Amino acid sequence: MKELGLNPILQDPALAIHPPILYLGYVGTSIIFSSSLAAVTQNYITKEWGKHIKKWVVVSWIFLTIGIMLGSIWAYYELGWGGFWFWDPVENVSLMPWLTLTALLHCIAVLERRAALTSWVVILSITTFTLSMCGTFLVRSGILNSVHTFANDPARGIFILIFLFALIVLSVGIFFIFHKENNKSSNDFFWLSRETSILINNWFMMYFLSVVLIGTVYPIFLDVISSEKISVGPPFYQKLIVPFLIPFLLFMSLGPRLKWIKSKIENKNSLIITFIISVMLTFFIIKNLTTDLLFYTILISVAFFLFFTILKELFIKKFNNISQTVSHFGFSLLILSILFNSILSSEIITNIKIGERYNYNKGEIFFKKTEERKESNFNSIVAYFEIKDKNGKTIELKPEIRIYNQPVIITSEADIKTTLLEDKFLVMNLVKGNEYFNIRYQVKPFMVWIWISVLLLSLGGLMSLFKRKI
Repeated sequence: MKELGLNPILQDPALAIHPPILYLGYVGTSIIFSSSLAAVTQNYITKEWGKHIKKWVVVSWIFLTIGIMLGSIWAYYELGWGGFWFWDPVENVSLMPWLTLTALLHCIAVLERRAALTSWVVILSITTFTLSMCGTFLVRSGILNSVHTFANDPARGIFILIFLFALIVLSVGIFFIFHKENNKSSNDFFWLSRETSILINNWFMMYFLSVVLIGTVYPIFLDVISSEKISVGPPFYQKLIVPFLIPFLLFMSLGPRLKWIKSKIENKNSLIITFIISVMLTFFIIKNLTTDLLFYTILISVAFFLFFTILKELFIKKFNNISQTVSHFGFSLLILSILFNSILSSEIITNIKIGERYNYNKGEIFFKKTEERKESNFNSIVAYFEIKDKNGKTIELKPEIRIYNQPVIITSEADIKTTLLEDKFLVMNLVKGNEYFNIRYQVKPFMVWIWISVLLLSLGGLMSLFKRKI
């Protein structure tokens, strides 16, 4: 952990909490993995086993969810990027096991009721732990170039790689040798049932996982094969993932309304009315905001449809399936918050000197003064900015530039004013050989709701631990 003491941006309370919580999620996947292989060798992938292992799946999922959120919050306020997710390779290696663990959680729900999807359960258990170990290897080995990486140890990385290879070969071998489908007909689902909906959404999750895996690993292989260094950025993930969110959210809206084994769509008129309201609301909100009106209208309409459908379930069914409903409600709120955050965000980047005013279409930035401060292990330049919006309302933001002395590292500390509706985010850098400062001022709508929605997602999982039946 030597590098942890050297890098000042890693000396942060959130980063002190984030890795242990994430690690607890990873440790939980090892329990799931071990139990699954033991159950396969004993031919004991049954309903009773599913009810037992579900608790460990939920606990691991909760810790992993909260760990990812804490890492995202740390990156948001500490790194000065001004966003909640950057598709950084180290962020991705924690997201991948979360995707498989989420799919596993839903497969366990099917297994509990009709002893089906046993192959899915075992494969997802193996994959989740493998991805956890793979993430540990990528971060520890120093292969990934990321601000999140610390405590690089190539020798330990080679040991983890050998262990990972042996793990995959052994676990896949055990699966093919010992796994038996006791009742193959149990996997024949009626086309309109909750099981089918879960299976389809699991395929979507596997697609999302494949995109993230390729985007993370491809640059590494390209570097090894051709010594060509590339970085895969947000546009790659957005183009491949966002279009598939539309059918994914649609199935997620309808799935919980279906019954197990065999079902039919009930309250069709209610669903149609809810969808029409969602489309109309979306159109009125975004008609003047984006040129790609058709695509965003469809995407946000489906997100609103999920939100309203789950909200209605929450009030009508009340405490029936409350844990599932709260988690799904948190997810729908997360998707809506992310979409509106990306569409409504604004950014100003400019060079400005002390005493100068910068006018833009929505207000004015006034650089009042700077103040030098001396702390125990760093010196800082604190800047005072007055931000005036188009309504004449003024706020003061005080970003910092810190110069650490052991070793000499310069960091930029953002200042953020948070309300329920938006974050106002300001970060600055010194332009070398110049009296100007480079500033980035961003207005980020609904940022706090992204964090709240993830907490609701985790709360749903926590509630399921105290219920006999989800």
